[in-house]
Amino acid sequence: MQLPANAPTNGWFNMLPELPAAKRVSGTVRVPWVIVGAGLTGLSAARQLATHLPDQPIVLLEAERIGFGTSGRNSGFVLDSLFRLDDKTFDDVELAARHKRLCTGGLTNLKQLVTENQIECQWHDWGKLHVAAGPAGDLGLKGQQLGNDALGVPYRTLDRDEIESITGSRFYSWGVKTEGTALVNPAAMCRGLGRTLPANVTVYEDSPVHKLEKGSPARLITAGGEVVADQVILCTNVFSPTLGIAKSEMVPVVVYASLTRRMSDDECEHIGGDSGGFGLLPSAWGGSTVRRTQDGRILMRNSAGYGPGDTADPAKLAQARTNHYESIARRWPGLRDVEIEYTWGGVLGITRNAGHVFGSIGTGLWASIACNGASVARGTMSGALLADQIVGNTSALLTDQMSLPRPSWLPPEPIRGFIGRHRIRRHLRDSSER
Repeated sequence: MQLPANAPTNGWFNMLPELPAAKRVSGTVRVPWVIVGAGLTGLSAARQLATHLPDQPIVLLEAERIGFGTSGRNSGFVLDSLFRLDDKTFDDVELAARHKRLCTGGLTNLKQLVTENQIECQWHDWGKLHVAAGPAGDLGLKGQQLGNDALGVPYRTLDRDEIESITGSRFYSWGVKTEGTALVNPAAMCRGLGRTLPANVTVYEDSPVHKLEKGSPARLITAGGEVVADQVILCTNVFSPTLGIAKSEMVPVVVYASLTRRMSDDECEHIGGDSGGFGLLPSAWGGSTVRRTQDGRILMRNSAGYGPGDTADPAKLAQARTNHYESIARRWPGLRDVEIEYTWGGVLGITRNAGHVFGSIGTGLWASIACNGASVARGTMSGALLADQIVGNTSALLTDQMSLPRPSWLPPEPIRGFIGRHRIRRHLRDSSER
């Protein structure tokens, strides 16, 4: 059984004020609705369902603390679109357009919630800058241009000097800048969203579900008790197979990130002129995601593992930390001595065809699983749309969501793991832009 067991080194989370003790499941809790997973998808589903059904009690179950797990471990890009192309455009432009509309819808929802609830999460409408430092990145950037052209997304190309004026680094040869994307502290945003849920939502944390007994009602067994519910909504991503769901749909890829200590004013002069921060995305496989945060830190995200257990593997965390030091030094030789304060891993659920498990999956069972690397905006949108579908609401965005393909079949373990690890090693070995 694979339950969340992340290392306690999530920098986004650890920089925040300490939380009071968690409210855990104890005894038997009987409700009409339970949502499993308080990441961004689960938080969004809980809020939307509670808004639709204000007189019905809803339980939201989280295995760890809100903001500590996967949704609080990404690099903090609220993406308005996400695609990866090389030297050709989309096979299905309309499908790509649906994905973009769903991303943009989720971003719009989040911005409204952050603003209305005054959630302090360093929200910064900076956009995103895809960058290249070699032939592989060049090919990826050409794909970004083709994709943006096909979707009608305005963009600017930046040369080495222009990127240096933003980042202070001459590591990159050129880039493609688009507006729309926001930068955040994802753990702070998740905490704020959890803290401001409607009154008819009760949150239980540190309460992983060890077993799901399907039925009418269903029983969800935790270490301290059980939740008995008429309707179950699963927002459990790569941990879904533990509950007997989505066993052959996803590859669980772990990506590692580090945050440096806060830099001095002199050190910040090495890293560009925008004190509000910036966000760089790699155009080459195995490249680095890089951010300057509003409080003067560098985030470096690269290196990969396979399976949820790798998020807490001490050897892999140590190697990733070494890689991140090297990546910082390549970009800013004058900052090679800036200490890394936190290093952590987060796991993504990747499907072969960007497919999505969504909607009814059985009597009294609903799910939104797999967002394929755009979990902040897409997870938020899919959670809200799932709640809409449950109560019978319709919209153009729900039509978009329901028209996405189901995930293509993947071979079972251990074959899937063998193939996944081989491909990860190949991408890391071939990457010259880490």
